[in-house]
Amino acid sequence: MGRPRRHGDEFAFGDPATWGHPDVVTETTTRLYGPALVRAWDRLQPRLTHRIAWAGHDGTLPIIEGTVIRLEVQRLPSGAIPQPVWRWHSRIGLDHTEVDLAWQAFLRRFDIEHTFRMLKQTLGWTIPKLRSPEAADR
Repeated sequence: MGRPRRHGDEFAFGDPATWGHPDVVTETTTRLYGPALVRAWDRLQPRLTHRIAWAGHDGTLPIIEGTVIRLEVQRLPSGAIPQPVWRWHSRIGLDHTEVDLAWQAFLRRFDIEHTFRMLKQTLGWTIPKLRSPEAADR
């Protein structure tokens, strides 16, 4: 009874009972991370609210569909305990190749960003360059 559900069944990241069967499952062996298990669920929708980015939106909020990707690896190069990584992709209907490309691009981007961060800190590029005592007072 009542109006039909607008968003479908709930998908709770912390509750595997709500996940259902993934649309794409791939397993890959990586050099740095060991075996990687990737699962993707297609056509999931975030529940939007009239706050922050959508505060000024009049009327019914849109339904935005996408693909949720969960990446699990066996080890991390730092030796830390790996936690699953959840990624959102704004496209729907991804096949195995596109899902693999999405998570590999995330890991590559992550490595590159942290390399630049480390280099900037080592070279002192993150320290403010104050040219006068008045600038320090500001």
